[in-house]
Amino acid sequence: MKARGNHFCCIAVLMCSLLLAGLTVPAQVFSDQLLFLQSQTQFMTIQSNIYSNMAMENLERDNRNRNLSETASSTPKRSAASGDFLFTPQGQVSASVRQSIIDNLKRKNPVPGRELEKALTRDNPFPAYVKYLKAAGLDVQHNYADAFAAYMLGMWRIANGRSADPAAWQIKAAQAQTAMNLDMRGWSARKKQEAAEYMIYDLIFANEPYEASRKGGNKKQMQADSDAVYERFLRQNRLDLRKIQITEAGLTRMR
Repeated sequence: MKARGNHFCCIAVLMCSLLLAGLTVPAQVFSDQLLFLQSQTQFMTIQSNIYSNMAMENLERDNRNRNLSETASSTPKRSAASGDFLFTPQGQVSASVRQSIIDNLKRKNPVPGRELEKALTRDNPFPAYVKYLKAAGLDVQHNYADAFAAYMLGMWRIANGRSADPAAWQIKAAQAQTAMNLDMRGWSARKKQEAAEYMIYDLIFANEPYEASRKGGNKKQMQADSDAVYERFLRQNRLDLRKIQITEAGLTRMR
C-alpha cells in the first residue's frame, strides 16, 4: 500500500506512459471462470478471479446481518485461517501468472509489453507487497481470503484518496468479514493461488502510480489516479467505493 520504495518508480512511470498511449481493454464480464479485469490505470488487461457480484452480495449480506443482530450473533463465523482459503504457493504457478500478465499486454501492444517485462524482471514489486501486507496481518501468499481483503482495502484507500493505510482494527474487521462470507469450497489450491496473485498484481498496478503521485506532491494526478479506481469499480462492479465505510462489521455501505 503506501510504503513503496523508490526503486519501483520505473514501474509507475511505465504505467503512466502506457496510459498516455491510449491502450484500452474490454469491460469485465461476470462468470465463474477466471475473468479479464481491466486495470484501474487503463493500461493493461489481466486475468482475475474477482467476482464483482460477490463483493456486492457480501456487503448486502453484512448490512442485513447488522440489522438482524440476534440472527447474526447465532450464525457461526468461520476463521480467516479456514482450510477453505489456504494454499501452499508454487513457484511454477507464480511464474505462469506473471507471464500471462505480460503476454496479455504484449498481444495488445508489443512495445509496452516488452517494457513491462523488463520492469517486472528488474524491479518486481510483488515480494515487497507480500511482505508489507504480511506485516499488516494479511497473509496474501497463503490465504485467498486475506488476499481478497487486502485487495478491497487497498482499492478502497485509493478510491477515497487516502494517504494512510487502514488501521489495524479496520484490517481485522475486513479480514473477518471476508472469511465469513467467501465460499471457496471446490476450489483447487492452484485456482486459489492464481486468483490471489492476480488480485495482488492488480493492486500493485493501481497503487504504484497513485503512490508516485502522492509522494511527489502531484495532487492533480493523485486525484486522477483515485478517480480511475473509483470509476472502474462503479462501472464494472456497480460498487461505489466512496459510499463504503469500514466499521467493526467490515466494509459496509454508508447509511
